[in-house]
Amino acid sequence: MLILPNSKYLSSSSEMPKQIEISGVNIEEFNFKENLKRKSFFKKEDFYKRFLTLNGAIMISKPLDAGEVNKFYVSLYDLIKNINSEEVFGVKFPSRSSEKVVYKNSISFDKFTIGDIIVATSPGFHVQGAIRHAAIFDSRRYHGSIDDKCLLTAEPDQGVIYETIRFYRENFSEAWGLTVPKATIEERVKAIDEVSKFVGKPYNWRADKNDDENWYCSKVPWSAYKKSSGIDIDGNGGFWVLPIDIFISKETEVFEYSTS
Repeated sequence: MLILPNSKYLSSSSEMPKQIEISGVNIEEFNFKENLKRKSFFKKEDFYKRFLTLNGAIMISKPLDAGEVNKFYVSLYDLIKNINSEEVFGVKFPSRSSEKVVYKNSISFDKFTIGDIIVATSPGFHVQGAIRHAAIFDSRRYHGSIDDKCLLTAEPDQGVIYETIRFYRENFSEAWGLTVPKATIEERVKAIDEVSKFVGKPYNWRADKNDDENWYCSKVPWSAYKKSSGIDIDGNGGFWVLPIDIFISKETEVFEYSTS
């Protein structure tokens, strides 16, 4: 007896299969997490008073233009110009202890998708500004362990490297998850692929942010988006892009936060 296949399968058999991945990123999972994030955005202003401040103002990387003065912002340029550097770095700046301080922030990566950014800080004065460190997340290198090297950044004496989630949990008292809402999944994948080409390049915190030969932590996520899609996540367009500059950018939103 000849058995004819169900007509509904016949009609669908000629259709192209639905794409489920883009360069190793599951589209359905990506969209699900993106929807979750959009429902959990924090107001950035709620965090400003928690940052290291000078007379109530946050350090950013360049002087503000006339008319842009805000009580929450002060430039790194103005800070350095108006302080006694020897006093700050020689007396007031606490010396490094031989005993490592281990923090216990528990930043969750449940809602992180490819191209999301982590910024983190700890108590004290930091030459990096109000926030100490930044990295961009590659979900394709994350397999559920906090020891997976999935956060692309740059470190002194190491250059551009991948770091673990454990590093951010144990070395910083506070951490934030940032997303770039206007970036598509394709642009995020391209952002990671573009900047990963520079793994191994040397670290230099004085480098021009447009210099591909020398890198520092927050330059990595900034360059990733600038190169891949032209999205500029530097909040003020200075010579440098500090972690705080990415935090205050109108192109980023805070969707995750943890403190120890």
